[in-house]
Amino acid sequence: MSETEVKEFVRPTVEVNTYKKANPLKAKVLENRILFREGDENDVRHIVLDAREMNYLDGQSVGVLPPGLNEKGNPHAVRLYSIASLASRIEGSENLTLCVKRAITKDEATGQVYRGVASNFLCDAKPGDEITLTGPAGRKFALPITEDINRPYIFIATGTGIAPFRGFLQRLFKHTPGFNAPVYLLFGVKTKAELLYHEEFIQYTQPNFLYLKALSREMKNASGGRYYVGDLIHDHGGKLWPVIHDERSIIYMCGLKGMEAGVSGAINALAKQNGAGDDYYAKLEHRIVEEVY
Repeated sequence: MSETEVKEFVRPTVEVNTYKKANPLKAKVLENRILFREGDENDVRHIVLDAREMNYLDGQSVGVLPPGLNEKGNPHAVRLYSIASLASRIEGSENLTLCVKRAITKDEATGQVYRGVASNFLCDAKPGDEITLTGPAGRKFALPITEDINRPYIFIATGTGIAPFRGFLQRLFKHTPGFNAPVYLLFGVKTKAELLYHEEFIQYTQPNFLYLKALSREMKNASGGRYYVGDLIHDHGGKLWPVIHDERSIIYMCGLKGMEAGVSGAINALAKQNGAGDDYYAKLEHRIVEEVY
């Protein structure tokens, strides 16, 4: 592999940590609406904050400082959330938007319920409430510089990992004149009801955009098992392979870490079918950008 083939794409220069715990930004809640709800408390929220002072880029994250103290009497730690909106300095962009899943877990042995401090604070916030922010954070999860942005992309997300891709799609299709490269969005959730921002994504009717969904509890793969994002790669290999194999394309993944195995396995199998050899996924390292947890 030549030097040009392994060279990473050029990312824009971004600001980081303009606001820290010592000098945070106080932002008011402008909107808090439900994107998905199951039962009384299992919800995902679309939260818009008045944070125009912060210069952030789509793909970056912002830190949230919940009020109060932890069990040790110390201030709560900063919790990072991916920004789900367009870069703040682009004309026409909305205010800073977060996509937040309420974290509630139950100890099956004791019955004790644990609530994520930051997520529950955000999900319960009302318009007019004040949120303490740090950031922006992150330099890596970004689209290329403007001069080199017109290239193919594959965006792979699970759950609230869809957040940064909402801003990416707005950037490419609404704020990049002449953009005509292929863009594939592969989104994995449990059920159709959990397809966050689905109504927005289906509005992108450009011929160079393909939106694929993997519903693990409602679809079966070829083996009769649950259907994940890796199965999308297998089933749509004819369309995806030319983009995966294109040295200019970039693959972004955001969401649960468990999807990596399925994605890498599917890409390796697809590469082998197309005569590209074994362990092809490893050769894509310079074209894969991950933010998984």
